[in-house]
Amino acid sequence: MQTVLIIGANGKVSIEATKIFLEDSNFNVDLFLRNAHRIPDYASNRVTVYEGDAKNSKDLEQALALDKVDVVFASLSGSLDIEAQAIVDAMSKKDVKRLIFVAAPGIYDELPAKFNEFNKSQFGEKLTKYRKAADIIEASTLDYTIIRPAWLTFKNETDYEVTSKDTQFRGTEVSRRSIASLAVRIAKNPKLYSKENIGVNKPNTDGDKPAWFN
Repeated sequence: MQTVLIIGANGKVSIEATKIFLEDSNFNVDLFLRNAHRIPDYASNRVTVYEGDAKNSKDLEQALALDKVDVVFASLSGSLDIEAQAIVDAMSKKDVKRLIFVAAPGIYDELPAKFNEFNKSQFGEKLTKYRKAADIIEASTLDYTIIRPAWLTFKNETDYEVTSKDTQFRGTEVSRRSIASLAVRIAKNPKLYSKENIGVNKPNTDGDKPAWFN
């Protein structure tokens, strides 16, 4: 049986991914986060919880060493560049290759002009850290997929399309469930989007900003 390590397990995308892994795969699911009490009780013997700091490669190494991890899924925020480096270092040391990493839209100014302007005004300096995180992962020897999702919604739907790194981004939003479903698809089919950096959006949501944003 394969094992996925989910880093940032208390995040909304990670919670969706955990549910889908448990419902629609045979993976064991290892959950890594700072405070274990912040996640739901999944009541499954396939779930193991590890407490640690995603900025600390030693903490990550311990989680990777306790089970034979096949795939790492990371959905984090904040100091994403530091976290990306720690993840790369830990995975390289423990010889775990497959990484699915959630970044942000607009880190390459790849959005249509008005949406790009709006995105920059909201993310601010965080975009620099997200770009640096992507650069760190692409420069590594890992077998990665970087996901740049559009603005995330809580809609209970799986509806998305993918754009490549060198293609203009389409759409302004996508559901967290869609990103989680894509991550599970990739984990189950590791060659899917291997060594790719992809934009992900819900079709037909083009605009200057997400329709729900006031």
